[in-house]
Amino acid sequence: MPQWRVRNVMTTDVITVPDDASVAEIVAVLTDRQITAVPIVDSFDVVLGVVSWTDLRDKIDIVAQEDRSHAGWWRRWAPAQVQWPEGTAVEVMSGPPLTIGADASLAAAARMMYRREVGRLLIVDGDNRLRGIVTRSDLLKVHARLDAVIRDEVIHRVLHRTLAIQPGDVQATVDDGVVTLTGRAARKTTAVAAVQLTEAVPGVTGVVDQLTFDIDDTVAAAPARQAAEGDPLLGWWIGRSPAWPADEAPRDRIGNDEQAMTRSAALQ
Repeated sequence: MPQWRVRNVMTTDVITVPDDASVAEIVAVLTDRQITAVPIVDSFDVVLGVVSWTDLRDKIDIVAQEDRSHAGWWRRWAPAQVQWPEGTAVEVMSGPPLTIGADASLAAAARMMYRREVGRLLIVDGDNRLRGIVTRSDLLKVHARLDAVIRDEVIHRVLHRTLAIQPGDVQATVDDGVVTLTGRAARKTTAVAAVQLTEAVPGVTGVVDQLTFDIDDTVAAAPARQAAEGDPLLGWWIGRSPAWPADEAPRDRIGNDEQAMTRSAALQ
């Protein structure tokens, strides 16, 4: 079954800031959009870096008012003045940014976030142009699929299209992501495949296997019987005379051999 990829959950409407934006403009974007970081791109939408509140924290100068102890209460409690550093976004950004392709699996994206201790990844194409963004919460969207959507994919994609099970032979019900399979399959391998492929459907949290089958085709066929030395036919069935061991030759055979030898001696 096809797994969900980053492209299935990413956000394509990404807020960006040009590389020549001032620090004050970056702060305005972060504040107005209520976000913690913003990607920095050039005129071709190529990602250059990211500016976050953490990047700006050490660059902000707070100017204290002189002689605040003797000023009036309105002066003592007035907020300190903040002066933003000079320069552009390129000078305060952190980079290179963490990026990933849209065709990457959700597991790969989650692994990168965990290892790098970040909460977001930028999605870029082959030319490093920004195409979207994926966050930790986006990775959980797979579990927001409706039970009816999951059931439809199990029945039509798994049972009918992939395994060619006739409609009605196997039924599927879904309750909060848990799929229950009931009915009868022609072979045991088909029943096992139905369970395994259903587990791979995005949004499925578990599978209850209540399937039966007509033929257990997982049992190995018995090996062909081979002729043994003690076989009564001793090779007659393939058209050749048996090779009798000297101490196991039948009595009638021994008698016939002795009579032949007696007749041969009389003729001489």
